Amino acid sequence: MKQISSDEYFAIVSGKARELRRPESVTFELTYGCNLRCVHCYNPTHRALPQELTKEEIFSILAQLAALGVLHLHFSGGEPCVRPDAFEIFRQAKRLGFVLHLLSNATRIRPTTAAELQALGFESINLSIYGATKATYERVTQIPGSYESFIGALESLAQTTLRVIVRMPVMNENAHEILEARTLVERMGIKFQYCLDIVPKSNGDTAPLAHRLDPAEKVRIDQSFLDAYHREAPEPVCASNGSFIDCSCGRNRFAITPYGEMNLCVAFPIPKYDLRKGTVKEGWEVLKQTVDEATPNERYECPTCDVRVHCRQGRSDAWLETGNMSVCLPHFKEFAILEGRLFDKLCDRPR
Repeated sequence: MKQISSDEYFAIVSGKARELRRPESVTFELTYGCNLRCVHCYNPTHRALPQELTKEEIFSILAQLAALGVLHLHFSGGEPCVRPDAFEIFRQAKRLGFVLHLLSNATRIRPTTAAELQALGFESINLSIYGATKATYERVTQIPGSYESFIGALESLAQTTLRVIVRMPVMNENAHEILEARTLVERMGIKFQYCLDIVPKSNGDTAPLAHRLDPAEKVRIDQSFLDAYHREAPEPVCASNGSFIDCSCGRNRFAITPYGEMNLCVAFPIPKYDLRKGTVKEGWEVLKQTVDEATPNERYECPTCDVRVHCRQGRSDAWLETGNMSVCLPHFKEFAILEGRLFDKLCDRPR
């Protein structure tokens, strides 16, 4: 009998679900409450407001997700671990048979927490690192003592067999420490990734973009990694399918906010289908319709753009910044042009 890895199996399931337009992966933001105040964050409030879902409401939604055939459940926030009932929710999700993933800033994880996560069999623990040094890390988080908490969490998780991935959102405040951060993380035997995307808050506030690197600096960082790590490129988050909304959102993935709003993605907060008034099954049909009915307008340049293959702009980026999915954002256009030049340079380089 042929054996395949879990990654291969999940890739097959994901591809089949996408082909059939069935949801197999959900990001569930358990709370907007967070113990950090990161300068670049898309979190609209950082506070757990009274209108957030109760544990009982979450349990009901989890049961509906299971009935719909969802396989992967990514718990996020805010910081999900600030919810006092977070592990009750995790245990209920495990009982329902989901493959569990956690997206966290790690600062609430202690040795006992790490042991609980391992006992629950989380498939992956995805953490954020904001700097390699205390000064830089806390310049981003704005919380004294958060760096020590993060390092302690990494040390605790390194003692488990959990699959831990640490991703660095690279911005003006920490770009100078990206290679140092990678060394810190990999020295503990943990996988490191970096991300150059800084997006507006989910309520449309563009303040986080003040911390975004300019395109030339982004390319310089890509160049440094390609040179230092044998042309290893950062991993893509979403693959294009050639449609106007060309990611997996509304095809086999979606997101749920702490207020019970069902959206295409955390970074694409539409159509805000209210799960307190309807069901997940009904909401999925609304999300599919949202994707299928989205059409470009006269501002849409992508089909004739010479650097489209290098462009990282999605419809959500244009929508969050301008309210118009079709707009070509100058930042992304410049980045694509420079990335194209880097690609051409690398193609000419002897291997």
